[in-house]
Amino acid sequence: MAITTERLEGQGLVALQIEVDQERVDKHMDRAVARISRQVRIPGFRPGKADRRTVERHVGTAAILQEALEELVPEVYNEALESEQIDAIDQPEFELESTEPLVVKATVPVRPQVDLKDYRSLRVPREDVEVTEEQVQETFLQLRRQFAVLEPVDRPVEWNDHVRADVAVQVEGHPDEHTEEDAEFPVREGAVVSLPGFVERLVGLAVGEHTIEYTLDEDLPSEELAGKPVAYKVSLKEVKREILPDVDDEFVSSLDEDDVETVAQLEERVRTDLQKQAERATTEAYHNEVVDLLIATASLDYPEVLVQREVDRSIDRESNHASHTPEGLENWLKSIGRTEEEVREMFREQADLTVRRALVLGELIAAEEVEVTEGQVDEEIDNLVGQMSGGMAGANSEAIRGLFDTPDGRSSIRSQLVTRHAIERLEEIASQPDDGAEEGAPRASRRRRGATAEAAAEAAAEVGEPTPEAATEPVGAASDAAGASEVPVAATGEDADATEADVTEDAN
Repeated sequence: MAITTERLEGQGLVALQIEVDQERVDKHMDRAVARISRQVRIPGFRPGKADRRTVERHVGTAAILQEALEELVPEVYNEALESEQIDAIDQPEFELESTEPLVVKATVPVRPQVDLKDYRSLRVPREDVEVTEEQVQETFLQLRRQFAVLEPVDRPVEWNDHVRADVAVQVEGHPDEHTEEDAEFPVREGAVVSLPGFVERLVGLAVGEHTIEYTLDEDLPSEELAGKPVAYKVSLKEVKREILPDVDDEFVSSLDEDDVETVAQLEERVRTDLQKQAERATTEAYHNEVVDLLIATASLDYPEVLVQREVDRSIDRESNHASHTPEGLENWLKSIGRTEEEVREMFREQADLTVRRALVLGELIAAEEVEVTEGQVDEEIDNLVGQMSGGMAGANSEAIRGLFDTPDGRSSIRSQLVTRHAIERLEEIASQPDDGAEEGAPRASRRRRGATAEAAAEAAAEVGEPTPEAATEPVGAASDAAGASEVPVAATGEDADATEADVTEDAN
């Protein structure tokens, strides 16, 4: 058997050309004849007793060859994989190039090739985080609005009023009219209620019946809405003005915040919370930037099948698992008014980025020897239980622990921690001064030292249920007004770590 191989660069594929010895072909043809003679009724012969020439006359040589190839092609293909040491990650596409001699071509997706280049020379400057007085005052305003008194008024709508209305909206080209009765909402500058441009057209209207018609902006992200005429029917029932409380020590005491009793203490708490929020957001943005740079500078060669598998996972998530059955997928597609081809194309760009991200981070994990110990997994579980139970011990906390402390849960948490530590390591590298290029062996903190391929394997493990990476810190009303929330370490969606583990397992 003669074998030639060719790596199709940039496609993550290997083309195998396999020429099979005629003697081997003849043996498989004879075996095919025997099978056909047992399966096909041939006049004058008992099952399995017809000779090859008779079978050829009855079914044709092409049918015998097809039957022989059903067994022969997988056999020679698997031998070729082993002989050429090819790491196939999915089924091949076969092509019969000739029958005399028998030459079979197999195009097979193979393990991705990832070269991070000189990633330790990557440098990305970090932005300084500074809380402005304007941000503090805006947080105070949002806090006051939480405790505002709404007073009915007999006048047209003004900015910052609250209104109650029946609203019906029709977008041109959309068959259904959307209606909502007794809708209550504030009229804020820059806010979007229903559709962009609606709120500002309420200013100046009095209680009564109104028709509002205008054209949506061309630059809206939704193609179904951009540039479309829209018509509202508004039955304005009530207008209320907003009376904000004064910020004084009495108001601050009423908030019932721990260790916050005066305006000065509240301002300090707000600044601290805003600083934490800004630092989390800046760190998230910085992590995205350095990972994007790592992707941009790396050399990647991977098969399309990895992207399509990630598209499948995206469809599964978006359809709430309806895509598990053909009927469920069809019903979901009808509900969103798209074809499967349109949906797959819609998800493909993000899926491709997810694959690239998973591949470079997997290679970084191996290169930097990132590991996570069982003790760190235990510590993360303790943190999650404490955050989700409010720090209260008891049956509730043990029930929460039971959700995380399972084989699948620990695997998921381990994968998240490995990814988090790898990105932190990349942050250490990229945030150094330009003249701080690293030399020698990988430098890592004690918690990430000592593993080799095992760490990458842990990150590649298939995960079960998505596990929260962190919970919101209880910072109270002041922080709620600021909109503070915990930000994931790696920012490509809430299931990013699970998705990366899925992609990496696909590649293996």
